[in-house]
Amino acid sequence: MHNLKTLAMTLLLISLSIAPAYAKRHGGNGPFDHNGKGMSQIEQLKQVLDLTPQQEADIKGVFTESREKMAPLREDQQANRRAIRDLSDAESLDESRLRELVRKQADLQAEMMVERHATRSRVNQILTPEQQAKRDDFRQQRTERRESRRCAEPGARRCAEPKTDNT
Repeated sequence: MHNLKTLAMTLLLISLSIAPAYAKRHGGNGPFDHNGKGMSQIEQLKQVLDLTPQQEADIKGVFTESREKMAPLREDQQANRRAIRDLSDAESLDESRLRELVRKQADLQAEMMVERHATRSRVNQILTPEQQAKRDDFRQQRTERRESRRCAEPGARRCAEPKTDNT
């Protein structure tokens, strides 16, 4: 009984010591925080691009429409992942069925990517040229920050070399 209590206390202490390290590594934000700042995408756009109320309403409409299109795709993707997992756990591998499921997963991924780009294009049409330039700069900075954090992690493999403009 004493060993069980000791083990439980040890596990508790380990988990308490790991949690802050995990939080720090991931920017101190929980997995459900939006954009690392607790802001939704529309709030972030509003702050960075100084959207007018009409632009904000129009962009919210675009995001709502996109969410409605993406929801069934996400559900299909999850169901397909489960089917692939179940097939992998089976006694023998049905390779033709696996290929079929993998193709379906790729098709779903492609549909989602097309929808994301279509959404970005529709939002772009709402923005002024100045706001588009600001958004592009912001996206570039965000990409660079993400790359630098990813490359700083132990064991990072695919880190891009710094770009030099030799033109």
